[in-house]
Amino acid sequence: MPKSHLKYLAFITKCKAGGKTSLFLNLLKSSVEPSINLLDSFVDHWKAITNYYIETTDESRPVKQTDIPWRLRQMLDILVFEETQQGEETGPCMEYLLQHKILETLCTLGKAQV
Repeated sequence: MPKSHLKYLAFITKCKAGGKTSLFLNLLKSSVEPSINLLDSFVDHWKAITNYYIETTDESRPVKQTDIPWRLRQMLDILVFEETQQGEETGPCMEYLLQHKILETLCTLGKAQV
């Protein structure tokens, strides 16, 4: 396993949100060596968030009662870790966030729920 993945796994073990343990921590505990692609993980979390809004039929359900806060925390953890590893360069997850206007989309979704 590359050193960057081990560093990320060590970093992510410190992170918990909403009582859910990080997916990466669970992988770390398993006996199989995980192969983590940070961009793929970042995109998967984002797709899960957007799919919730596309497929949800219960609009009265508060976001806090979904896995959205946990997924956003995972995305944030990935971005923070990526920044510590990239130095001055913009990493692929940050590029994805900017190119796909994720912050703007989150603002729009948040305004719609108020």
